[in-house]
Amino acid sequence: MTDTVRIVGGIAVVTATADFHPLREIKLLTAQLASLSFEGMVLFDLLSVNGLAPNRFASMKFLGNRFDRSSFAVEDHVNPAVRREQNLIAKNDQTFLHGSVLSTDEMKRFMH
Repeated sequence: MTDTVRIVGGIAVVTATADFHPLREIKLLTAQLASLSFEGMVLFDLLSVNGLAPNRFASMKFLGNRFDRSSFAVEDHVNPAVRREQNLIAKNDQTFLHGSVLSTDEMKRFMH
């Protein structure tokens, strides 16, 4: 089972799943992050819903009790360690991969 919210260093990494699209669940996500007393950058990994497209990763600042929607950005350059960890988590969760939008060919390429 993939954790949807993890704090990694000073950022919150939020992973979309087949059942959880974080950008459509901002109120729920706001409550989760506020309960963690988190403030800072939130990185959204949208692999499950956007696939390997250039908009796989996006970010937005969280101000402790709300998102700063004006800070939303598609991320071209993601910390390589975070990207590797996200890829490893996905590769080790077949249920996650099969629930994603990845085609069979894309899954094969992603796994190698």
